[in-house]
Amino acid sequence: MEKIKLSNGKCTAEIQLQGAQITSFHGPDGREVIWQADPSVWASHAPVLFPICGSVADGVIRIEGKPYTMPKHGFSRKPEYEVLKQGDDFVELALYPSEETRAMYPFDFVFHVTYTLLENGYVTAFTVENNSDRVMPFCVGGHPAFIVPMEEGARFTDYQLVFPQVEEGKNLLAPGGYLISGFEYMDCFHNSDTLPLSHKLFDEHDALIFADLKSRSVKLVNRNSGKGLLFEFPKLEVLAVWTMPGKHAPYVCLEPWHGMPATVEESGDFENKPFATLLEPGRSWQASFTTTLID
Repeated sequence: MEKIKLSNGKCTAEIQLQGAQITSFHGPDGREVIWQADPSVWASHAPVLFPICGSVADGVIRIEGKPYTMPKHGFSRKPEYEVLKQGDDFVELALYPSEETRAMYPFDFVFHVTYTLLENGYVTAFTVENNSDRVMPFCVGGHPAFIVPMEEGARFTDYQLVFPQVEEGKNLLAPGGYLISGFEYMDCFHNSDTLPLSHKLFDEHDALIFADLKSRSVKLVNRNSGKGLLFEFPKLEVLAVWTMPGKHAPYVCLEPWHGMPATVEESGDFENKPFATLLEPGRSWQASFTTTLID
């Protein structure tokens, strides 16, 4: 698969044109940050999600009252993207409609994904354009997987998520990663700013889905050394946290979403989905998230 290599003298990255995934990121210390997609566990690195985040009921979404088949997380993970702009330390990729996408999503869109290296991290930016003659509903999100543990000799359970604000710890329940069917206040995260990580947490819950966070950033850090990364998602309202249940895999996904899986009570109409944007003809929408290493 064709990849774009980026470098700014301190950091390097590789971006795969298929799916516009970042497949590698090395910071100034030289360590790999991105999960390397072991196919026996989870064969992805960092998918980008469009025009849906999560699952829709029975794999079908209604647009303007008409049903369309829509896969989990949309259709943006498999196509080849075009390179629009490229420099030593950035690349802007774009996905355009095809016969396949129009069968699922009948709009003239352009979905841009831009990666830009920083001194000690990188930015993932999304731009959605509506070139149709009618309102276009959409959701968008990221699904990056970060290697955990990040330090030699450390354990998965040494790591925790630390938020800048005290949170209620309200987790939306989506059994088997499917539809949201309720919620719980997590004992380990209720009225706290810290969520300790363990494989048992994901074995019991699958994805954790937080749609009511006050915080718009989180640190994934080793509680002993303080090393890890800062993850900022200022315009993306939902944060999912996930690793493959039952695998005890050495990675954690931090997934910032402008959208979320369908609930069992949903009408199935895209226009009424929580967090969906109804983009007017000729308009565009932008958001980004930033990953910064903490040494």
